[in-house]
Amino acid sequence: MYRLKGASGPVINQVFSLQDVTVIGGDASCEVTVEGQGVAGRHVEIRVSPEGVVTALSLEAGHETLCNGVPITEQVLSPGDELRIGACRWVLQAPGMRPERVLTDAAISKRPLVWPWLLPAALAVAAFFAWRQGWLPF
Repeated sequence: MYRLKGASGPVINQVFSLQDVTVIGGDASCEVTVEGQGVAGRHVEIRVSPEGVVTALSLEAGHETLCNGVPITEQVLSPGDELRIGACRWVLQAPGMRPERVLTDAAISKRPLVWPWLLPAALAVAAFFAWRQGWLPF
């Protein structure tokens, strides 16, 4: 069974199981109800075919639906694809499949911070040039 996992906004860390047809929007009749700026009443429809093909269909013109940062009207989705509606982001998950674009080792590894060393280095360089110009008493 396919799922959408909330990645940001009011849906963060929430998981929604997809049915054959799942409608996301601000209307109470939607299977997944989301409120917020930029969210239409019936914003996007997600269909799961019997063969397991997942398709997103944007329902209301003028209300943007993004898939991996690109505006869509209709798009076949793959595990790891990111949907964005208003301030909400979801990641498509499939059973037994690792979302390659989201959970690669490089994507989840912590990167060393470089910028904290820039300030002390800049101060040391400035002090050296000030000393060379005779502006410092030592």
